[in-house]
Amino acid sequence: MASLESRAFTVFLKLIRKKSFLKKQFDYGKFDFYQCPKPPTDLGKVCRVEKRMANNRNVYTLHPRKQDTNKHILYLHGGAYVQNFVRQHWTFLGLLVESLHCSITAPDYPLAPAHTYKDAFAMVEPLYHELVKKVQASRVILMGDSAGGGFALALSQLIASKGYPEPAKLILLSPWLDITLKNPAIRAIDPLDPFLGIDGLQKAGMSYAGDTNPDCFLLSPINGPAEGLPEIFLFSGARDILVADARKWKDMMQEKGIRIHYYEYDEMIHVWMLLNFPESKKARDQIIAIIGDTKSAPLFSTPL
Repeated sequence: MASLESRAFTVFLKLIRKKSFLKKQFDYGKFDFYQCPKPPTDLGKVCRVEKRMANNRNVYTLHPRKQDTNKHILYLHGGAYVQNFVRQHWTFLGLLVESLHCSITAPDYPLAPAHTYKDAFAMVEPLYHELVKKVQASRVILMGDSAGGGFALALSQLIASKGYPEPAKLILLSPWLDITLKNPAIRAIDPLDPFLGIDGLQKAGMSYAGDTNPDCFLLSPINGPAEGLPEIFLFSGARDILVADARKWKDMMQEKGIRIHYYEYDEMIHVWMLLNFPESKKARDQIIAIIGDTKSAPLFSTPL
């Protein structure tokens, strides 16, 4: 059974009608709700924050205050490709730096509707290559949540298709794998999801795609190549409409004999690992162990 904190938060999301928020943002043309585009000042207590520019966008790198382990995470934030970082992102990233003594690069990549995926890749792909030149690819981890998880997978697929060095690991947190949301299994999960609404997500996905076919793997990486990818770790919650495509993609990878570590948490909502439930701490502990190589993960994990 889900924790009391998780169940209370689900009730809260239903009361405020969170599922309709994204659609309303398109209705009103405002996408800055609850965003925190820059690291909060208190993050400086646990890490050193470096800011620079790339393609006229901010790039933040969080460095450990203690000895650096030389592991480096390139983190792509979620937000349906239309919303910036929120405070929970920075808290999560600060925890990773503090726990692992790693560095994290977090780009403020271009967002829809002002930009499309072409602008986002034009910024982030060179950042990856620049990072690999500074740090061996075997020390780089590519990670993202929600839309950022889909972006991370698509970037890894693009890198593989070009024959460039892949990161050591690919960690996907509640990833958005198909912007069309055409999987019929999504409709069955939709009544259980208090967080994400199909209509709003579809608007965001089409806005990010611009004039490109939304089935393109750079937009919907569920359609992308599987060969050449790094070791994959995917976390998803059973009360998240995006879990339908996570399950589908996991099965596709399994059928092709490609190794993937899959963690599905029963009764958990979208990006629960960034929140403050007992289940959030459990998932974060697993993520920290994966990055730190402190324990091996099973090939496939059953719902927890």
